[in-house]
Amino acid sequence: MAKKQDKIANLVNALFDVERSCLDLLLDVVPEEAKKHLTAARREKLLALRSILDAKIKNLEAEEKKASKRKPQKVKVQ
Repeated sequence: MAKKQDKIANLVNALFDVERSCLDLLLDVVPEEAKKHLTAARREKLLALRSILDAKIKNLEAEEKKASKRKPQKVKVQ
């Protein structure tokens, strides 16, 4: 599972790198009004990513809490 998560993290990082490069190029040539919209869109994308991360963290914490509440079970061996 860690490999899949690493691939996703690498993909997200690569997408942000591409976005930063494109945004740097665009900001040199686009009108000021477009810059405002691009900045707002980038903020919204980051807020969406934060929501995804918060949900994943909450799920992990719930799993950890559930795992810590488990008690040993007796197993009958023949």
